[in-house]
Amino acid sequence: MTISELISKCDMFIATQEKLATCEPFICNEDDLTDFFANDATKYQEKLLGKTYIFCLKENPKVIVAAFTLSNDSIRITNKLKDEDKKSFLHNTELDSKGLRRYPSVLIGRLGVNKEFENLGYGSAVISFIKMWFLSENKTGCRFIIVDAYNNERTLHFYQKNDFEFLIEDEVNEAKYMDIGRNNLPLRTRLMFFDLLQVKTK
Repeated sequence: MTISELISKCDMFIATQEKLATCEPFICNEDDLTDFFANDATKYQEKLLGKTYIFCLKENPKVIVAAFTLSNDSIRITNKLKDEDKKSFLHNTELDSKGLRRYPSVLIGRLGVNKEFENLGYGSAVISFIKMWFLSENKTGCRFIIVDAYNNERTLHFYQKNDFEFLIEDEVNEAKYMDIGRNNLPLRTRLMFFDLLQVKTK
């Protein structure tokens, strides 16, 4: 599904309490996502911790097809990042000469698709929409989109299919980077990123 097809089928709204009250329950296949969008999304907005958007069907605005939450973040270059991972990231993004310790990013904190609309391309279309949105309305300078993807084959494959890469290939080294002890392996989520300049150069 393309962005144009997504926009032709759906309208986008900010997920306010008033708007959500007019919608049918939004149920995803991940209970954590269902619970977040039902109970925490508006609280995050009130505390300025994240802003949630929903795509509703044009033909039935009560039906939420997909939802996503965004917040400001950064990719941190610290001494906990192994030299090989640091060099790979900086070289592949052509940032070797910049010497910054933080690279501005937007975090997709949550992304969910109504289980009735799964496997129809909506999730990838939403990702494409977010990429183009930040390229066309990048008001403060945001180079990367990042996500803490659920560490399961299905979710990781979804983000890889949408051109996201692991910041750190090895889970042990990622645990060190994230200040998570080895006792918490395997990791619940994996840090992945997308370079917005990839879109510009295509």
